[in-house]
Amino acid sequence: MLAKDTPFVVVDTETTGGKAETNRVIELAAVRFEGGEVTDRFSQLVNPERSVPRRITQITGITTGMLYEEPPMAEVMPQFLDFLGEDVLVAHNMRFDKGFLDAELERLDRPALSCDTLCTLRLARRLLRELPSKGLSRLIEHYDLDAPNRHRALGDAENAARVLDRLLERLARKHDVETLHDVLAFQHKTYRKTKRPPKRLKKLREQAGDLPERPGVYCFKKKNGSRLYIGKAKNLRERVRSHLMSLGSKAKRMRKLVKHARRVTVAETNTELEALLLESRRIKEHKPRFNRAQRRYRNRPFLRLGTHEEFPRLTTTAYLKDDGAEYFGPVGGRRAADFVADVIRRTFKLRDCDDDTLREGRRCLYAEMGRCRAPCENGEAACYDEEVRRVRKFLTGRDDTVLDFLERRMRAAADGLEFEKAQYFRDAHRRLKRLLGRQRQVAASVLDHHAVVVQPNETETHLLAVRFGRLAETFSLACNPAASERERVRERLQACFAGDAAAERPERYHKEEVEEVRLLVQWMYEQRDSINQVQRRDYDDAGSFADAVLNVAEGL
Repeated sequence: MLAKDTPFVVVDTETTGGKAETNRVIELAAVRFEGGEVTDRFSQLVNPERSVPRRITQITGITTGMLYEEPPMAEVMPQFLDFLGEDVLVAHNMRFDKGFLDAELERLDRPALSCDTLCTLRLARRLLRELPSKGLSRLIEHYDLDAPNRHRALGDAENAARVLDRLLERLARKHDVETLHDVLAFQHKTYRKTKRPPKRLKKLREQAGDLPERPGVYCFKKKNGSRLYIGKAKNLRERVRSHLMSLGSKAKRMRKLVKHARRVTVAETNTELEALLLESRRIKEHKPRFNRAQRRYRNRPFLRLGTHEEFPRLTTTAYLKDDGAEYFGPVGGRRAADFVADVIRRTFKLRDCDDDTLREGRRCLYAEMGRCRAPCENGEAACYDEEVRRVRKFLTGRDDTVLDFLERRMRAAADGLEFEKAQYFRDAHRRLKRLLGRQRQVAASVLDHHAVVVQPNETETHLLAVRFGRLAETFSLACNPAASERERVRERLQACFAGDAAAERPERYHKEEVEEVRLLVQWMYEQRDSINQVQRRDYDDAGSFADAVLNVAEGL
């Protein structure tokens, strides 16, 4: 939360002396300060059940007679605590005021105050070192403020609130400290660490202010041009500025990055997805020092349904190639892929044997266990094909009955006190549910994934053309497009999907292409509530498909 938007309760006390252990509060006042204005007030004289020293009367004007019929602290304190609520407590010399409040609470057998506290005296000592004195009177004079009712609790609370406003303004302007977290931390910094930001940081912030408010990839560089950090952004200006502001709250690694950075370069993209893909490629290419994630390509296996075989099997593979099989995924890792494949084979009863074993025509162990339809023995292709169709429906996100089956098995195992088996079904249910959620967005095998993802925003609609499971091209359509613009986008869509899919089908996907497929699926899953996908069917010609996409885009 920004400090300027935070509700503060600025408190002041008048007391019978300077020691909280032996003296008592005679007046308690506070103001609620929010958005640069006092929005509420609390003020109450307190009967200290003792006389007021003459020197205190000379300073405050409060006499013993004025307090004789006032309520004791036992009645005043609950009212003050209700006024304070959960807001941040502020005082000029917090140690003094909070010390007296905590002492009064202790006498009432109540716990000490535990809310966040901010001391304007501590802030002034760090921000206004040139002033010989940082007392409230000196700060009022320094900022040329009107100061009625000095040395009365309510007047001093209001004065302290106005001083707080000036100090927060200086913190934001001189030190770029704007959040409440950073303000609270700043009051405890050593004087050595409260210097102004260096000139190099000021130059970086000036560069960030000139960046476009568009998606893209940014790169922090050293003086010699070597890359320190690469990142993506929906809004380049805001994202880069976020690295450079409120450094005190940043992790040590990010503060070190800003310390070494001397300039920022950017590459604009049309969409956030393009920025995501470009960021991944550049990080893997340059391996910047401060990038920890995405520095190398990881093994992302696919589930492979061998539909080109007489009796298809479900296996896992690290690469994708055009061999007549259908590929789904990718899945998180090798172990996860093997687990998911095993669960699917158990659930749908596909064969697990190799082709040589199949040709021998003998029942294997899996058939004896009821985990296979034994096509090697009965050769019933129709029944086996139905099982394959069920697997395909599940892997394209169109059938979730297997989840209900696994949940029933889990509950039955738990009821039978077979807890290891119940844990297996629980883990299987979780992983398949996660896979199903992602595959439901794609709704096709990788090489058969031809679609346009429609993503509307306030000013335009992005159209992301997907061919063979990868982002092929992006288009933008205004919210109320002219006829000429609509026709131009239609022609480009038609050209993108006009080729012969069989002839253009890639022979193989290596790690670079697999990473793009993974990022696309992940992005579609994360954005599932804000996008619409128009799937191209085999019998759709390019022209009618382009019209269907534009109709969806214009209807959102």
